[in-house]
Amino acid sequence: MKQSLNKILQIFLPLVCSVAVLVFTVLCMRNFREGFFYEHASVITSVAVSVEIIYIGTALVFLLKKSQLIYKLMLTGLVLAALLLVGLFLLQVTGILAKITSREALLELIDSTGVWGPLVFIVLQALQVFLLPIPGTLTVGVGAFLFRPLEAFLYSFAGIFIGSIVGFWIGRVIGYKAAAWLVGKESLDKWLEKIKGKDRRILTAMFILPVFPDDVLCFVAGLSTMTWKYFIILQIISRALSVALTSFSIGGNIIPYNTWWGILCWALIGAAIVGLFILIYKKGDEMEAWFFKKFGRKKKAQGEDPETDDKEKN
Repeated sequence: MKQSLNKILQIFLPLVCSVAVLVFTVLCMRNFREGFFYEHASVITSVAVSVEIIYIGTALVFLLKKSQLIYKLMLTGLVLAALLLVGLFLLQVTGILAKITSREALLELIDSTGVWGPLVFIVLQALQVFLLPIPGTLTVGVGAFLFRPLEAFLYSFAGIFIGSIVGFWIGRVIGYKAAAWLVGKESLDKWLEKIKGKDRRILTAMFILPVFPDDVLCFVAGLSTMTWKYFIILQIISRALSVALTSFSIGGNIIPYNTWWGILCWALIGAAIVGLFILIYKKGDEMEAWFFKKFGRKKKAQGEDPETDDKEKN
């Protein structure tokens, strides 16, 4: 029954998102009443829909070839596009978009909502950790645009921290089946196997380093021997560092966008991110092997009992 439900969801989610992207692209373009998009609506709509169809077709090809990593990345992009287009359409039909003439106007509009604007954002940040397939870096970046830098940091950190606690709680209290259903059995089993025996040491390094899936690891930590106290302290430190770096850098507060050296720095950062992605894609297995050799279990020949060692530490 559960396997049938998972298969239905695997088909239902990309199908709904694909239809939503195509339909709301057309609807959004029709709702522009002035400006560049209004003047070139037919051309932009044709190009956008064509690109979307090619994108959806490419994602389907990777799915059929069982290239799960690339397919999931493309599916995440599809989900994000659907959410953004639906949000844009709602802003158009409610007339809110017409009132947003600048970032300052947007900030004033959010301020006028009182606690509701930040509260909704915090909830979405929490959901992206344990439910929504949206990268945390992207949502923090959106927060840096929607709010002032300090506010973006506080709201993002609060939401991500809450979501991390929920993920850990699901693994610890509800158990393996719920965690596997949310993040995928294959992915969960992969990381559980890799941390077996030295889970606290390895998970600590993983949460601090930026190349591992922190959200999935929250469920893994819940299924490990890591204590609640240790996990909470670890999340406060690791999440605060990553969220602060994104919140304060994207807004141009650390590296400005309007100077030659600032533009150069951002270009180098962008190149470094692309290079890191390519390196991980090509050398990911070798990097993981080195990491687990460095932080993983010692051989039994050395006289160490991994399970006993972790229990003593806890």
